[in-house]
Amino acid sequence: MARRSRSNKKALPYFSADFETTTDPEDCRVWWWGAENVNDPDEFHEGTDIDGFMEWLLSTPSFTYFHNLAFDGSFIIDWLLNNGYRHVFDQPMKNEFTTLISNMGKFYSITIVSDEGRVELRDSIKKIPLSVDRISKAFKLETQKLDIDYEMHRPKGYQPTEHERQYGRNDVSIVAQALRLTLSTGMKKLTVGADALEEYKTIVGKKEFGRLFPTLTAEMDDEIRKAYRGGFTYADPRFAGRMLGSGLVFDVNSLYPSVMYFNPIPRGVPDYVDGAPPPGATHYITNITFTARIREGHIPCIQIKRSAHFLPTEYQTKIDEPITVSVTSVDLEMWKKHYHLDIKSYNGTFVFETVDGVFRDYIDKWMAVKANSTGGMREIAKLHLNSLYGKFATNTNVTGKYPVLKNGVVTLKLGPAETRPPVYTPAGVFITAYARRETLTAAQANYDRFAYADTDSMHLLGTEPPKNIRVHDSDLGAWKCEGAFTRAVYVRAKQYAETMEGGHEAVHIAGLPSNIASHLTPEDLLTDHTWHGKLLPRRVPGGIVLEPTTFSFKARKEAHHG
Repeated sequence: MARRSRSNKKALPYFSADFETTTDPEDCRVWWWGAENVNDPDEFHEGTDIDGFMEWLLSTPSFTYFHNLAFDGSFIIDWLLNNGYRHVFDQPMKNEFTTLISNMGKFYSITIVSDEGRVELRDSIKKIPLSVDRISKAFKLETQKLDIDYEMHRPKGYQPTEHERQYGRNDVSIVAQALRLTLSTGMKKLTVGADALEEYKTIVGKKEFGRLFPTLTAEMDDEIRKAYRGGFTYADPRFAGRMLGSGLVFDVNSLYPSVMYFNPIPRGVPDYVDGAPPPGATHYITNITFTARIREGHIPCIQIKRSAHFLPTEYQTKIDEPITVSVTSVDLEMWKKHYHLDIKSYNGTFVFETVDGVFRDYIDKWMAVKANSTGGMREIAKLHLNSLYGKFATNTNVTGKYPVLKNGVVTLKLGPAETRPPVYTPAGVFITAYARRETLTAAQANYDRFAYADTDSMHLLGTEPPKNIRVHDSDLGAWKCEGAFTRAVYVRAKQYAETMEGGHEAVHIAGLPSNIASHLTPEDLLTDHTWHGKLLPRRVPGGIVLEPTTFSFKARKEAHHG
């Protein structure tokens, strides 16, 4: 991704801004904009076209946040490229701008230099990853999100009604209020993950951080990263695809912070040995060639990525032909418990020293804030607790995209190759392995009634208490009963629905907008459906329009119990 320019020495003000735009691809433009000074809510600017916004923006050196910069920023880039500004990859000079856009098209910042100075646009979703409506509720703000008719025709020169202006002002103000609190705690980085890492380095000491977590070579990092896997998410086929009766939902209290708190963490530069782990090694990442067959009465937990022979989202019950993967000692121990594992060869092993308690001061601080706060500070504490672990395994390939005009439309092209040093991938690899072990062990202990899991949650049939897990509403790492359901349908990973006690329908289908999911019931997941109303962004002259499309859902054929 392109490098950001250095900030001016003079402290720049922070603003929260938002656009309201037309939905006609033949007439895509801003029909209202607003911007509020984060630290002075009496300073509010608004207008009815992009020219007015850019005139204000470029005359006001600032950090200005949009809650979804990929959308609003596309209108700004369109304006810049059509008004004499040139995109550059390094430090922008007058009438130039640079961007920080990932190779997946995620916008992080746009930095512009005008006659009046430097403006940096940032994405507040990267700081506060909640919708505007959820921010208002989570931060317990008096300002509430309103509704307007988004599809209404608004011709050029349209003057917004007072309700429409209030709608826009509320959106801007909700984000401004949340940013005011967030920035006041010292969270000045581009993302909440970067904020968390900076906070952790401050607590542990930057010199000590470097001693514990040295920068590994790119070659070593690449090999270690092969053992990095995500959360355990699984719909058990014994129960999938049919209507089930009552049950309970349990969540781990702060899963990732808890495994960071209670488990040894790898440190330093590992020793590399050819072949198998040496006797006595407890924490290692090894490359093995193996076959496997699930043990009777056990939950599968091996996923094979980057293979033409296996679906990467499915857990395998048998692997007949030898396959080669890298795996942590934590995962390998679980695989041996759950499978008849035939390891044909060990192809090399990284052996780690470990350290205990290295995250405890950080976690103690933010658990105390979470326990003793409400509203915004409680949300900020949760963000700090849940955002740190992922930064350790940050991708080193930061080749980004950059904008060009093609046939009058802003198009993103892949930029020059760019890498950055790793943070300390072994920590991220083992933390996620510990988290999988936690959820998988609890599910296996309740195998007879286990129906579904998603990273830190477990859904069990029946209403009797679960076996062999610690249940507590708030203790770190304990399982909390999040609720009881009266009926449920589990289809596959990230696709399920439950009717909770009290009648609330909890429908979770990855990629399906909440405004559609909120109208569904468990019965809807028993048959194939095509739902209308999912919005997809389309780049057009002027910016982006959100066009309605369909979402196709495929039910799962009922599996027989047993």
